[in-house]
Amino acid sequence: MQAGANGTHVFFAALLALAVFCVPASPARAHPHVWIDMRTELRFDDEGRVTAVQIAWTFDEFYSAFALEGAPRNGSGYDPAYLAELAGINLQNLAEWDYFTEISSGGNNIALGIAEDGKSTWDEASGRLSLSFTVPLKEPLAPAAAAPLQLRVYDPSYYISIEYEKTDPVRMTGTVPQGCTLASETPNVENVWLGLPETAFTDENSRIGASFATIVTVTCPSAS
Repeated sequence: MQAGANGTHVFFAALLALAVFCVPASPARAHPHVWIDMRTELRFDDEGRVTAVQIAWTFDEFYSAFALEGAPRNGSGYDPAYLAELAGINLQNLAEWDYFTEISSGGNNIALGIAEDGKSTWDEASGRLSLSFTVPLKEPLAPAAAAPLQLRVYDPSYYISIEYEKTDPVRMTGTVPQGCTLASETPNVENVWLGLPETAFTDENSRIGASFATIVTVTCPSAS
């Protein structure tokens, strides 16, 4: 495959799951077409503040096969340059949606920076493509008892289902203050569907995917 065609394919593959976000939800399409298994890591600095969240996605086999169809192979894997380009384009397109990442505290959304360390990898045994990246907070945040940090990672359109891995799904790393706790709450999908109002399908700003997102809560003791 020539370089120009290769670049076009990367761009098209990266846009497969993103192109639908400009289209309002409808009952016919408001269900997942792409599935992602996820791990997240909340990173603390030396002052006990969260500075970034590292996110690792593993795509389902069908999407992985599509994204890499016709891609140049290198031994038992794929061309590293191709994978790097795919990661870069995915992150460029995800930037408009804050990389599907929502961090809040005290009822207020926290401003996020530009994603770093984007990397695509291929696992030959499972036949699945992965994407990892780090989303920094614009300002470090100390999760307090009165205002815990809450994290949700979701596709607003619910075209993509993002669910946590069963093993080691969320971690806290760095200088984590003593007494900090980590909890997660995953909505019951059937109950969510039964409780959705009609506007979830007719309002283009409904962000239906938020209703299905796991909420991770980090609470640390308040400084005395």
